[in-house]
Amino acid sequence: MTLKSKLRSKKGYIFTYEAVAVVILFVAVFYMGYFTFTHVNLTNQEQKRDLERFEKANLISDMIFKDYLFPSEYYADDYHEFLEDVAIKHYGFKKIPASYDPLIVYTKNEVLSYYIEVEGYNSSGVGLQNVIDIDTISNPKPNYSLRNIYSKEKNLYVPTHLNYFEADNISQNVSEGEILYFAINGSSKIESINVSSNSDTNATFLVNDVPYKLSLTSTEKVSEFEKVMNTYNETSFRSNEIKLLDIEENSLENVTINIYCNDTSKFYILKIKPYNVTLSVDMAQ
Repeated sequence: MTLKSKLRSKKGYIFTYEAVAVVILFVAVFYMGYFTFTHVNLTNQEQKRDLERFEKANLISDMIFKDYLFPSEYYADDYHEFLEDVAIKHYGFKKIPASYDPLIVYTKNEVLSYYIEVEGYNSSGVGLQNVIDIDTISNPKPNYSLRNIYSKEKNLYVPTHLNYFEADNISQNVSEGEILYFAINGSSKIESINVSSNSDTNATFLVNDVPYKLSLTSTEKVSEFEKVMNTYNETSFRSNEIKLLDIEENSLENVTINIYCNDTSKFYILKIKPYNVTLSVDMAQ
């Protein structure tokens, strides 16, 4: 048999083996191309849907982060007035940019399709119960429902201590990177602000935007911070800011700031510090 071997049908048509092979090859190539095109098209559609879900989850995450800015409206009236003064005076807004309010989640009664976690943060020691109306926390154990998860992390200011009380002096431990805000509601005058540490070290502060560098020991040192401090002016709070920028002794966790006044007044205290905050959002919503 030669390459020109032929097949004869019952109707008399003659087909060469070469022609049959070409037809089979054509059909095979067609189906391979068709299935490849279909697979690529479906993959592209799925990738497009994934991208749309990703973009939607990212947008929802940004909206949730915005909703959780500190301070929320759930704090006691006069303490909230102090917090707003801090935000407006030191940040230019009624809420502190790039911040997170841990109180807000406890006001949510619906099942949440997102979950917020603050790395290394202990909310139980912050003092939320000291500065809110007890009715504010309506849901102490929020319910969550998350399936297909999208996570986003931000470094945000989170409150580490909130309180207000009557006294003629206060003592606060402040760690590196932490910011202490305080105000005095009354006619008291700040007599002195002293700073100490558990061991000898140098520490750098920024007090109402004025830099200070102090050599500290276990004995209280007069800081002269009071020279740049504001007091209450009978019509509004005058909040003050003390940032601890650096502690040279790495083994020291914090330094102690003691504020002494000439009379008893109401002190308002806020401390904040940057934490890594992770928001997990249900992409299926």
